[in-house]
Amino acid sequence: MKTLAFSLLLLAGAAQAALKPGDTAPDFRTTAALAGQTVEVQLQAALAKGPVVVYFYPAAFTGGCNLQAHEFAENLARFTAAGASIIGVSGDGIERLREFSADPETCAGRLTVASDAQGQIARGFDIATTATPPGRKTTQGQDITHARAERTTFVIGKDGRIVATVGSVSPVENVQAALAAVQKLAPEPSRTRAVPGVVAEGTPIVVLGEGFKGTEGPVGLPDGSLLFTETQDARITRIGTDGRLSTHLLNSNGANGLGFTPAGELVAVQVNDTRVGTLGEGARTLASGWGGKPFGRPNDLVVARDGTVYFTDSGRNPNQAAPAGAPEPAPPAVYRLRGTQLDRIAADITRPNGIQLSPDEKTLYVADTAGEHVFAYALQADGNLGPRRAFVKLAGYRQAANGSWSSGADGLAVDAQGRLYVATNVGVEVFDAAAQALGVIALPKQPQNLAFAGPDKKQLFIVGRGAAWRIDTLAQGYTGRAK
Repeated sequence: MKTLAFSLLLLAGAAQAALKPGDTAPDFRTTAALAGQTVEVQLQAALAKGPVVVYFYPAAFTGGCNLQAHEFAENLARFTAAGASIIGVSGDGIERLREFSADPETCAGRLTVASDAQGQIARGFDIATTATPPGRKTTQGQDITHARAERTTFVIGKDGRIVATVGSVSPVENVQAALAAVQKLAPEPSRTRAVPGVVAEGTPIVVLGEGFKGTEGPVGLPDGSLLFTETQDARITRIGTDGRLSTHLLNSNGANGLGFTPAGELVAVQVNDTRVGTLGEGARTLASGWGGKPFGRPNDLVVARDGTVYFTDSGRNPNQAAPAGAPEPAPPAVYRLRGTQLDRIAADITRPNGIQLSPDEKTLYVADTAGEHVFAYALQADGNLGPRRAFVKLAGYRQAANGSWSSGADGLAVDAQGRLYVATNVGVEVFDAAAQALGVIALPKQPQNLAFAGPDKKQLFIVGRGAAWRIDTLAQGYTGRAK
């Protein structure tokens, strides 16, 4: 009843002829576009996977439609987290839709947009269409010759019945109303087991998004929001304090781990053209290799209070063949970058991955993905490292289906009490400053990296396998650095 009442409220401002909550949505099959490619879509096939949002819009590359497509694309991961998919429908031909679907300012390669050139799908949903006045053009100067459907969005449950009908609101309000309706259909979040001093029993694990492309590198911002990288999509995404998603930066060169210099510059290890450098306006390369060889795969970094950057190069992925003609990379190692001075400070870890400093910056932690330990090095007064010691043994160390052994140790975080948080095969393993295991925060998928952010840094954000989660914590993240 709660969902139905919500839907009827929205309908009051919508086109009265449109199908209403409780009606059965008509099935349709048509040609569509996704990321510049032609695909086929069918409503029933999409419903077999979960709820579907079908949104009708007047025409591609027009002001309001561009804004609506952008808002849907920015929030697609939030719809996906609730189990829903999205299909946009307009009277545009497939050629224009291919362009629209790939445009970074509109669908951004994320949205599926279907062609309804004859208006049959719109009629099935009782959507009014009107002829486009002569001479109307797109924002790209193209003639608009097809009929225009009234902007209306339907949220359809897995049973094929309409849950919400949204119309007669602004494009952004349209998307947010559809998202609210979808989220009411989502299952309850999973909950944590207690970890003393860290997280209370039964704390919700809030899914912020699903379907990201290569989740890595979270880092908190001063306002409590968070950035993380979509490495495979060369994108940096921001999660606002209200949970809303937005693109912070495109063309990130496959940024992986992130940090901030004392001057506020965003610095990243980058895996496409392998290097370490700043991003954004005035981007510059700080280091690109060692000993005359390029880095293999720069993985993670942490920036000390004085601006020194410590980062790992885990080497090329052992499961992927090197590109033809690629030069031999430098071997896996841990590096220190002070100004323009690059030093290799450790080369005794098989696959160095996550890297972190203790709050007092007297200890450097490095995770070994291939092994069963997080290692610790004492930071000496001259900046060099003391002998390596095995700091903690990880519960995530196990044998994979291919017979290899790995802990899956990835990103690291510390809190104000010096506790160490390690993303591994079994979840987030938590240890106190004396290396005592405190417990594991289990997650729906294997985590890859994590960071504290939010108000007073009392929320733990975790990313992994295309998902992002948030957990309210008893612990407070260390506030002396960004991470």
